[in-house]
Amino acid sequence: MRVKKALNLLILMTVFASAIILAPRVASADQLILNGNFDNNLSGWTLKDISKGVKTNRDGAGNTNSGSLRFYIPGRRSRGEAIATQQVNTPIPARSGGGIDFAFKKNWKAIAPASQRLYINLIKPDKSVVTVWEEKNSSNDNIWITQSVDISGYLDQSGTYAVSLGAAFENGNTRGAATYAWFDDVKLNIYSNVDTKPTTSILNPTGTHKISGSNCAINGVATDDVGVSGVEVAIVRLYDNTWWNGNSWVNQESWSPAAITSSFGDRSVTWSYPWPLPTSDGGSFEIMSRATDIMGNREAFPVENFVSVDNVGPSGNIYINDAASYTNKREVRVNIDVSGASQMRFSPDNGITWASWESFAPTKALSISEGDGAKIISAQFRDDSDNMYRVSTSINLDTKPPVTKRTFPAAGDAKVLPESVIGVIFYESMDPSSYKNDGSEQGSTFYIKQGSRWVAANVTYDEKSKTAKLLPREKLDEGTSYTAYLTTGVKDLAGNPLAANFSWSFTTTGKYKSSSKAAIGPGGGKLEDGNQIVSLEIPEGALSKDTEITVDELRGKRVPGTNGATRYSGVYQFSPKQLTFSTPATLTIKYKRDESPDPTSLRLVFYNDVQKKWEQVGGARIDLVNNQITAQVTSLSAVTVISLSDIKPPTTTILSPTGVSDISGAAATVYGLSLDDKGVSGVEVAIVNKSDNSYWNGSGWQNLEVWIKANITRGRGKKEATWSYLWVPPKDRREGYEIKARAIDSSGNIEPSPATVQVRLANN
Repeated sequence: MRVKKALNLLILMTVFASAIILAPRVASADQLILNGNFDNNLSGWTLKDISKGVKTNRDGAGNTNSGSLRFYIPGRRSRGEAIATQQVNTPIPARSGGGIDFAFKKNWKAIAPASQRLYINLIKPDKSVVTVWEEKNSSNDNIWITQSVDISGYLDQSGTYAVSLGAAFENGNTRGAATYAWFDDVKLNIYSNVDTKPTTSILNPTGTHKISGSNCAINGVATDDVGVSGVEVAIVRLYDNTWWNGNSWVNQESWSPAAITSSFGDRSVTWSYPWPLPTSDGGSFEIMSRATDIMGNREAFPVENFVSVDNVGPSGNIYINDAASYTNKREVRVNIDVSGASQMRFSPDNGITWASWESFAPTKALSISEGDGAKIISAQFRDDSDNMYRVSTSINLDTKPPVTKRTFPAAGDAKVLPESVIGVIFYESMDPSSYKNDGSEQGSTFYIKQGSRWVAANVTYDEKSKTAKLLPREKLDEGTSYTAYLTTGVKDLAGNPLAANFSWSFTTTGKYKSSSKAAIGPGGGKLEDGNQIVSLEIPEGALSKDTEITVDELRGKRVPGTNGATRYSGVYQFSPKQLTFSTPATLTIKYKRDESPDPTSLRLVFYNDVQKKWEQVGGARIDLVNNQITAQVTSLSAVTVISLSDIKPPTTTILSPTGVSDISGAAATVYGLSLDDKGVSGVEVAIVNKSDNSYWNGSGWQNLEVWIKANITRGRGKKEATWSYLWVPPKDRREGYEIKARAIDSSGNIEPSPATVQVRLANN
């Protein structure tokens, strides 16, 4: 398509050049005979003596101006004839109308000549000659007489005509005889009897591309069979349908005259109109042109051309890394919000050096220079009309990790007020969003703990002082050591994290009281700590004798590790340990609503001193109204509340034995499959003698519940694991046994409803 347009343009320009070179020389209606008033010379006329004697020249006489064509013959018995001929270069169509206007004068110096004849001949395109006017009267007028001769009847051919002015004299036999005649103000007027209309063509602009710059030379060609006398141009701005009047845009229709750049009145003329292009409102425009011929006929249907003006360059902005102020990497991404551009190029050094032009794209990857500090990136954009636009932006390169300037309270301070604010000051601006305290150790970057117990707090950051603060939601405990933590999740504005996790400890003033005691006998009773956070209600008949029971909140090294889980209560140790109740007692621990992001994820756990791990208390119930967890317990231990990110327990299936057939042989292999969406970390098996509800401990039977660790044969830590346990049954076999299996996932969730199978041992 582009090649075709270029070819059409080449053909049009060739026609335009040919029209200029080959167009015949034409004149307007009142100047078809050049020098018709003979005010200069006779260079436009061809002088010829038909017979010797008559002389032809220009003299100073004239009708309206000085200068005329003179014929004269001196001397007696003189005789002769001469003509002055001019080619009419304007081709005249057949059946045109017209006439010759002229003035003549005669003067006899002596006596009247024997004969005289003045005439005008019309030479047709076929070279035939016709006399259209003659004067034979011998009177000596010596005054200018004007004449008009209609020659319409002789214009019966199409082509180039010529006009001859002639004089024939014969003097008598008189001494000093001389005969004179003059012609002046000769004009040939032609008009068309056929109502032809002129036509125009716009050669520039072509409409095939956008126009830009300060001016546009609108030009073209106008043609007419008789001759073109003028061309007009109109320009319409299409978005509001206003017209250009040469100075401004107006609502009324307006046409401006174009300049004829070739000979005025020719059948084919070139024309031009200078249009000052808009500089601020590119858009679409309609250009129209129309011609008028020398007969006053105006082009009926103006020629139209639609063009776009593009003097408004691209505009917009560039941003580095989504308008970031800092970066810690030399490789950056430039986000480009620029409209109207087709090409772009970049300079990473504020315009000192430039990359090559490339096609426009919404993003660009660049590498800035080495060395921390401000970096200025410049960009240039241009559109299809070569309108240019430049814009710059900057970013600070910072590759060093942030450094703390001061902490408060100071590390090791032992006189901190319980209502104190905890904070840290940095040397540089920090990223406010990197300070997080969402109620969990895993999701927080700035937090405070008392030992392993979570302390609820809000975190703020002030850019002016470059200070981050922790505001505990309640007063800190008196006489208690706390530790504030900053993790590598804390970053400066460039994204540089702390070089390492950072923490410092301090101690509040005062003395902490954590122990509560109560003597409870067979009639039952209640033990509650001083803050009413933990309580134990023992029903009547649960104890056989009076017993002093103590509850202490463990601190520091006395707290068993919780393996990454976040605690949401203190660790409370009941004594005496392993005290059993014949009737379950009710244990309640309160949690604070604002300390837990999701109370449903809380779990009540007790510490298994034998296996040295925390285990969930079965059957615990979360009371969301009173913000507490309640469970029925049959013995005392250390208890606390923790939060699990994974609250979905695993599931287990016992594949063998199936319970369909009796177990025979010296040993039985119990195996199965366990599943969990996070991963299976362990499986436990319990074997119960149904005759007395005793548990197998690996070598014998005991009354307390016992779970024995099974061997994971494949998939430990995976979502699917197989396991097995080799059971060597006792020799005193009985008929009824229950085998139970439960899994523990990687988050510490214990399967609440173990898989069970009922089996019998066959007698050997």
